[in-house]
Amino acid sequence: MLRKGFIAAALLLSSCATQPTEGSASSDRECFRAGDVNGYSVIDSHTVRVTVGPSRHYLLGTTWNANDLDWSTTIAIRSSAGRICTGNGLGVDIIGGDPRRTYPITSIVRAPEEPVTEGS
Repeated sequence: MLRKGFIAAALLLSSCATQPTEGSASSDRECFRAGDVNGYSVIDSHTVRVTVGPSRHYLLGTTWNANDLDWSTTIAIRSSAGRICTGNGLGVDIIGGDPRRTYPITSIVRAPEEPVTEGS
């Protein structure tokens, strides 16, 4: 009986040790605060691009039509976790428009960097 408990505990500990944690080198997950967003634009009917700082951009996907959001008014990004992280977007919403609507986010990915073009 003691041996079964030892094996179960060893398996549990080994599975915890192999899981990547946020901020670890093996984790591809990136996070930012909603307050760090300093710009946004509509990419297509289901994708909004947000800017976080001078060189970080993220694509937020939604099943709702982002073109219906009134971009002439202030928008807000809300996260139930306090931070917005790449992944499935669970608990993240964009809020705005007139009348005010909530657009649930279904995916968050880091946008590819745009090539820098030099003038001639």
